[in-house]
Amino acid sequence: MRILNQPLLQKATFLTCALFLLAVEPTVHAQTLERVQNSGTLNIGFRTDDVPFSYRDDTGHAAGYAVALCKKIAEEVKSELGLSKLAIDEVAVSTEDRFTALQSGKIDLLCGATTETIARRRDVSFSIPIFLSGIGVLTRVDAPSQLRALLAGEEPEFRPRWRGSYSQILKQRTASVLLGTTTETWVNDRIHEFGIIAKVSAVKDYELGVNSVLKGSSDMLFGDRAILLEAVKRNTASSELQVIHRYFSNKVIALTLARDDEDFRLLVDRTLSRLYRTGEIDAIYTTYFGEIDATARGLFTRAALPE
Repeated sequence: MRILNQPLLQKATFLTCALFLLAVEPTVHAQTLERVQNSGTLNIGFRTDDVPFSYRDDTGHAAGYAVALCKKIAEEVKSELGLSKLAIDEVAVSTEDRFTALQSGKIDLLCGATTETIARRRDVSFSIPIFLSGIGVLTRVDAPSQLRALLAGEEPEFRPRWRGSYSQILKQRTASVLLGTTTETWVNDRIHEFGIIAKVSAVKDYELGVNSVLKGSSDMLFGDRAILLEAVKRNTASSELQVIHRYFSNKVIALTLARDDEDFRLLVDRTLSRLYRTGEIDAIYTTYFGEIDATARGLFTRAALPE
């Protein structure tokens, strides 16, 4: 009988095990619906401080725009699997461990303001878009029409006869930004591009920035457009404020799930598409961001997949 060389045998055994694990790993996350069927529980991950997308409300439960969408998906999971009851386990995650929680199976669906990128798609999968965000700007409703037009990227309706005087009026403006954010850097880098900002005032939080615009100490507040919309909605003087319909930068926000789980991803996308097509998304969106604008409406129309 021929005796195999011991080191060679060890290498062959290791290689066989490695190939077996590689073959098995993709199926681990492909069994989300099967796991839910067996356990009767859907595990959703959420960040506690990602307002208005996900946060912990006064009762201690997960809440927010993305969480509301995840709960709609949970209803579809229950129906799809024919369950009489489905428990939702709300798992708090951080920016550091949210993706590993998906990869390990600790959570089935990540409900928050996660930006889809090529780099992240190496590790996780994404639903169709749920929100289009980026840098936006807030002003008073009664701000000069010339200023609002320029911020919106439009041609002002009225130009004074003296162009020099017009230019001087526009340059005497103050913009507020959040201290230490990428938006602050972005605004400072583009002062010359706008040609209308004389001063940039850094504030500690959005509430201070909104109040500075209301009081007139600042003419505009630049920041994440989703947060600006939410800040206006919950402000008692919301009727005096306006978020300009323009994105100075763009990022697509989507729900996140583990890779190699096409059945679950199909269910997620089917649910979101139905919400978009039927208009059910309107009530959810309005709850957290106020009235749906043309940009959001366009996103839902384009993102919804046909049956």
